[in-house]
Amino acid sequence: MTNIQVEHLSDVKKKVTFEVPQDRVQEVVGAQYKDLKRTAQIKGFRKGKVPLNILRSYFKGKVEEDVARQLIEETFKPGLDEQSITLVSVVSIDPETLEEGKPFKYIAEIEVPPQIEAKDYEGLKLTKYIRSATEEQIEERLQNLRQRNSRLSPIPESRGVTKGDHVVVDIKAETDGELIRDLTVTDYHLELGRDFYLPDFDAMFEGLRPDEKKQFTKIIPDNFPRKNLVGKTATFDVHLKEAKERILPELDDDFAKDLGEFETLDQLKQEIRQDIQNLLDMQSKKELEDQIIDALIEKNSFEVPESMVEHQIDNVMNRSMQSLAAQGIDPRRLPAPTDAQRDRVRPSAERAVKAALILKAISDKEKVEVSDEELQARIEERAGKMGVSPDYLKDQLEQNNMLEDVRAELREDKTYTLIQERAEITEGEPPSEQSLGKESEEE
Repeated sequence: MTNIQVEHLSDVKKKVTFEVPQDRVQEVVGAQYKDLKRTAQIKGFRKGKVPLNILRSYFKGKVEEDVARQLIEETFKPGLDEQSITLVSVVSIDPETLEEGKPFKYIAEIEVPPQIEAKDYEGLKLTKYIRSATEEQIEERLQNLRQRNSRLSPIPESRGVTKGDHVVVDIKAETDGELIRDLTVTDYHLELGRDFYLPDFDAMFEGLRPDEKKQFTKIIPDNFPRKNLVGKTATFDVHLKEAKERILPELDDDFAKDLGEFETLDQLKQEIRQDIQNLLDMQSKKELEDQIIDALIEKNSFEVPESMVEHQIDNVMNRSMQSLAAQGIDPRRLPAPTDAQRDRVRPSAERAVKAALILKAISDKEKVEVSDEELQARIEERAGKMGVSPDYLKDQLEQNNMLEDVRAELREDKTYTLIQERAEITEGEPPSEQSLGKESEEE
């Protein structure tokens, strides 16, 4: 029977010493050499007839390494279970040299979850900020829809190009008689006013008409990649080949019908109002939960395992990479996150870990449970938003081992609700307003 000694290094770290009895060590060593005797092929000996002392001279180091690995594998997890230790991560495992005829000892430093005695989560004083969708927000959303459903049409012959027009141009750039290849383009598309080509460059096209040409000079800006050209005066020969203006649809019932779901503009506005209100309500809900977490962390001080914080940082970084991929950027072409970038994320990551731990402690104490019916209802709700069948979504969650994540999310939601039901909540004006009329990438 393995002898186990546990030393508490901190609230979340332990040093565990395992000592495997010498008879078990000898048993595994003997089994290793027995297998080797059957399979080893050594010149001068028939297979299966190699003497033990010869086997030892050839394979002693490998046998000791393999035996140590086997003994650690067969005693580590069962030993922690025997000691009722919940493992978060293994910091290190340091085995001593294995010797036949002697016990085998190894020392593991591990991280464990903190023991949290959830307290002071009743009677919290919270403020619920009340917001209502405004006409300005609705109008902003409508204008976004107009932009999204606009069309491009050739500009009138009566005017030249101006800010907001879409143009196709040829640009030839030179400095000191040398062609600047990085700035010389053919059939280049520009939306005037955005200055994607160079800062303050688009204004040079103002008033030009299709098929007109123009020459002008500009100083190469400081952020230009070819540093040897920075500060030099470049000559640009431009040819405006095509120019179109954006035509916005009228805001009327026909516009609403063209979107495919509405009969009148009023119906569209009502849908927009409800959508914005839902976002505002979600914002208020998140603010309440943030207040709860701030209060709970202040009232329940505990250490968190570093590996859990690092794992949370990894999750944040991975979500950032997925966001870039969704925008068409290949994350593999980007450099790995630096230590400085990870450190900037660390405080919020540590807060998220503490929030999850304290909420779990409260839900355990209050015996918060999630029924299969509640889980199924959440899957159906999520499937409806995604436009897939509940059975399909459930299968996907099960295949990716994420079904219990949904249950944990529901349990956390119910814990937030329990805390709010026992809190003193007052309604108030929000400290600052942020426009939700414009759809953003985060939404």
